[in-house]
Amino acid sequence: MTIFSSPPIESKKNLNLASRLARTAAGFLSSSGRKVIAYLPRDVKVEADGQLNQFIRGGLKKETAFPILSEEDSLSSDFNFQGPLWIIDPLDGSLNYSKNIPFSCISIALWEDLQPKLGVIYDSNRNELFEGIVGEGAWLNGKPLKMETSVSKENAILCTGFPTGRDFSDSSLKEFVEEVKAYKKIRLFGSAALSLAYVASGRADSYHEDSIAIWDIAAGLALVKAAGGAIDYKKTDNPYRWIVKAGIL
Repeated sequence: MTIFSSPPIESKKNLNLASRLARTAAGFLSSSGRKVIAYLPRDVKVEADGQLNQFIRGGLKKETAFPILSEEDSLSSDFNFQGPLWIIDPLDGSLNYSKNIPFSCISIALWEDLQPKLGVIYDSNRNELFEGIVGEGAWLNGKPLKMETSVSKENAILCTGFPTGRDFSDSSLKEFVEEVKAYKKIRLFGSAALSLAYVASGRADSYHEDSIAIWDIAAGLALVKAAGGAIDYKKTDNPYRWIVKAGIL
């Protein structure tokens, strides 16, 4: 049995804040419905996106002084990733949510100097709260998580997807297929955040996406690292879209 030490008070305080906001924000999902307010290339925006964003941002601003990067806000190419930074996706899996596919979540992360510090992912469909503090531990509804890291690729389940920003050219897709076919099974769930939470919890073994948005994977990378897994990420030409691998690399 793995025993985790108590997290430092500030980390635990910030984790509790993120967890509380995620659980409370989920209440907007039951009241807002699934109304689509914008159709985007390969994606949609639903009314709940903005409502959750406003609530979570307000809560973080009220109790911390850290800047906030959110999918729902206007972005600047010179955004400063240095120092502590909240990174949120108020509703990851909006298209799933709009179609009543029960695979969406609220994602809140705290990073510092481009390094994940803590992450919270709340799946209101299953009332599952994934929490993690890097260097301290990860939990699912309060129960400790510890990744199995000795699984080989040929026996591993890979979570992946085709984010809106990726290259869909024949050559890019062929290269992608050549890489992922090394795994035993492939799963595309439509939520990068929950895919990473599943890797952290051992339901899947690996995650890989190209040109995925930072807010989609910030909390999930923190969870995987907190659960003892490996993570690898680098920016593309777009500073908000990264190449990401986690778990069994």
